[in-house]
Amino acid sequence: MRIHRQLLIGAAFLALGATGAAAQELTFRYAYENVDEIQASLDAFEAQNPGISVTLERIAFKDARDQFIREAATGGGPDVLHLAFVWIKDLGAAEACLQLNELIEQHGIGEVGFEDFIATDLVYGEDGESIYGIPFATDTWAMVYNTDVMAEASIEQVPQTWDELLEASRKVKANTDKVGFGFAAGASSANTIWFLANFNWWSDGGSLVVDDGQGGYEVGITPEQVASVIEYFDTYLKEGLTTEGSLSLDNWAAPEVLEPMLRGEQFAAILPVFTAVQMFDDWRERNPGQDLPFTTAMTPHGSGQSTTHLGGQSLCVNANTEYPEEAWKLMQWLNSWEFFESYNTAYYPAQQALLAKRPFPEEMQGFRDQFEKGARSWGPYARGPAAIATMWNQTSREFGAAFIGQKTPLEAATDLLAFVEGQL
Repeated sequence: MRIHRQLLIGAAFLALGATGAAAQELTFRYAYENVDEIQASLDAFEAQNPGISVTLERIAFKDARDQFIREAATGGGPDVLHLAFVWIKDLGAAEACLQLNELIEQHGIGEVGFEDFIATDLVYGEDGESIYGIPFATDTWAMVYNTDVMAEASIEQVPQTWDELLEASRKVKANTDKVGFGFAAGASSANTIWFLANFNWWSDGGSLVVDDGQGGYEVGITPEQVASVIEYFDTYLKEGLTTEGSLSLDNWAAPEVLEPMLRGEQFAAILPVFTAVQMFDDWRERNPGQDLPFTTAMTPHGSGQSTTHLGGQSLCVNANTEYPEEAWKLMQWLNSWEFFESYNTAYYPAQQALLAKRPFPEEMQGFRDQFEKGARSWGPYARGPAAIATMWNQTSREFGAAFIGQKTPLEAATDLLAFVEGQL
């Protein structure tokens, strides 16, 4: 059925405009908070496409993947979905997302075409040829520091290494009794500790998955290295240097992490681009006419260089949609410069041509540096047989088990790598 529908897409796409067919109703499921802007963009899309109407549906990002899998398995779900980069491969394998190769070839996508998109390796299926999603908005993570807290704690420059960040956090507590490095340490299907762990061991040359040089994949880190990373972040918990109740939080954008930054009660946070933009906007709204008390910088590093992931959001068309041609028109709109310039202004498009039109402001210098000097694709993580979502979940479980004393850091690290090896 799905293959037959794919063969009919080209003719139906043309017929939509040629015959003046009755309006078709699409549902677009979106997972972030800027819903007013997105709704305005859909209104504009409908005005430009009288034959199509779109209903905006909201969902929490942490629930988006599992909810869609359940719906797709029973033939349901919205027509177009907002998802993470790293989910597309698995959803394609599950036949939840429509294969897009023919649509891309016949009707195009983006400012200058599919090859201009960032991190396209993450939207291919297991065969390396079938495309199941389109990169939508790109981001990476960088550090945000409250300069008022820095001055109060007599910290003269932002930390360059993970050890310096820890020592600065201790200094903040000793001198001000405020939070040093605030982060969420809890476990869930969309947790923060996964990113912190990878950024830390990547900067020391470790990696959960690497190419083995023979066409396969292997673990590229030792249990001892993983254990040291667990111990590093556990130090913040044990010494009270991070967000109160951190173990109950899983979201990097939790109010418990962001509000202390906004109120001048926390020294540092590690955030994606769009969260930092929103936090700065919130501060300006609360403090009109005042100078922004934040500076941004690349993430700390270990023995190597600062390294974060080249991440972001993707869009996919539900394999069960009854309107693939209309859904593709919506996909084209959501990847247009007009959409990002006028509506999705807090996010950066996942296209080189559009990124050239959207320069980073000075306050985002750290993010610009991170993109240019220290952001990498998931690479072997995405290409290999171990699903990123599965490794993500298991990492949080093992770190959590160590944080609460259920396992020693070395036991948790050993169990994590055994799990990854089993997946490979």
